[in-house]
Amino acid sequence: MELIKLDVSRTFPHLCIFQKGGPYHNMLHSILGAYACYRPDVGYVQGMSFIAAVFLLNLEPPNAFLCFSNLMNKPCQMAFFRLDQTIMQAYFATFEEYFQDNLPQLFVHFEELEVTPDLYIIDWMYTLYSKSLPLDVACRVWDVFFRDGEEFLFRTALGILQLYRNILLEMDFIHIAQFLTKLPETIASGSLFKSIAAIDIHQKKFGHVLASHLTRIQQQQTGGTVTE
Repeated sequence: MELIKLDVSRTFPHLCIFQKGGPYHNMLHSILGAYACYRPDVGYVQGMSFIAAVFLLNLEPPNAFLCFSNLMNKPCQMAFFRLDQTIMQAYFATFEEYFQDNLPQLFVHFEELEVTPDLYIIDWMYTLYSKSLPLDVACRVWDVFFRDGEEFLFRTALGILQLYRNILLEMDFIHIAQFLTKLPETIASGSLFKSIAAIDIHQKKFGHVLASHLTRIQQQQTGGTVTE
């Protein structure tokens, strides 16, 4: 509960409504506390406060809690928030396959510098971009995510890399990590979604690619034979 209290005060500080004394402070704290009781196997994880806060900005508290809980129960979110390494590795491998297909030059650059997806994807997934992108842009990402499913979250990640590809190609490891951890606040919705639209993930179905990588990783862990 102390971690929840601390994180609530850090949630969208520029809005000044979730901090102590603000109109949404107690509601956000209650939703996060209720979820930790509802799912003690998951508990509270840093980043959840931003997701719950977005729901509170759009819904009454009871409905915000229901939507937040249902979202947390989705396979992708559950894997990341429970730190299920096997499933997370499968998501990372799936992301890298589409990364190599769509942005081969940047992919090679990241490979050479050993910039791995976990350095930036985890933070984006923990808040569903609501902390990394301007709030209005993040909400637009959420709209399409609710329509298209988890694959859009990874397509958005590739869209961000596509948007800043030329800048990233000139950077070293440290500057790439810093840049992707704190994206420019001026990122425009139109520019980002144009970059997202340029990412092709439809020739390979996301679910099939994910399942293939998950099977491969599980077989490697158990010493089984990997079949194509």
